[in-house]
Amino acid sequence: MDQASRTTLSFQRKLRRMLAVAAIAGPLALAPQISSAENLLEFFFGGGQKQQQPSLFGNIFNNNAQPAPPRPVAASSGPAFCVRSCDGKYFPLMRGAASPTQLCQAFCPASPTKIFFGSNIDSAYAATGERYADSENAFAYRKALRADCTCNGQNPAGLAPVDLAMDGSLRSGDVLATADGNVAYSGSPGGNDQARVSRR
Repeated sequence: MDQASRTTLSFQRKLRRMLAVAAIAGPLALAPQISSAENLLEFFFGGGQKQQQPSLFGNIFNNNAQPAPPRPVAASSGPAFCVRSCDGKYFPLMRGAASPTQLCQAFCPASPTKIFFGSNIDSAYAATGERYADSENAFAYRKALRADCTCNGQNPAGLAPVDLAMDGSLRSGDVLATADGNVAYSGSPGGNDQARVSRR
């Protein structure tokens, strides 16, 4: 075997050894991240809203970009919540003939309100990008209800009565609670007779 062949063979052996060491050391270097991930899919595709730990290789190459802030939900997508700004009390809004803003103001005219969109209130966003959980009075109502923070102008727990024409979800036969007792709705959705009710 000539010198050139020996040099090539020696180089190939060294290359194989380096690849074997990298194959063993690579997973060991990533072991802290793998052990902190709840499962393998989370490791490969990200942990949702959890903050990712910087990797060893990110520190070496100094390319640890800051995680992007969560994007706000589009202002008209998903379920809507009406939130009373003074104490963070909220209630879901049904889709109807009126917009979420109109419904919220109709149910809660005595206090300032804001609309948040999302599948649950913890991750809901306003059209401005503000997250409910980060708002000034988020969940404050859980500690105490304030007498001056009302929707109906009378007590902190009640809502104001609304015009039946605003509720596009009503169907003939639905039972409604009114100040005069329970009544059966006998109108048709979106029709002129929508406010007609009969005593049960």
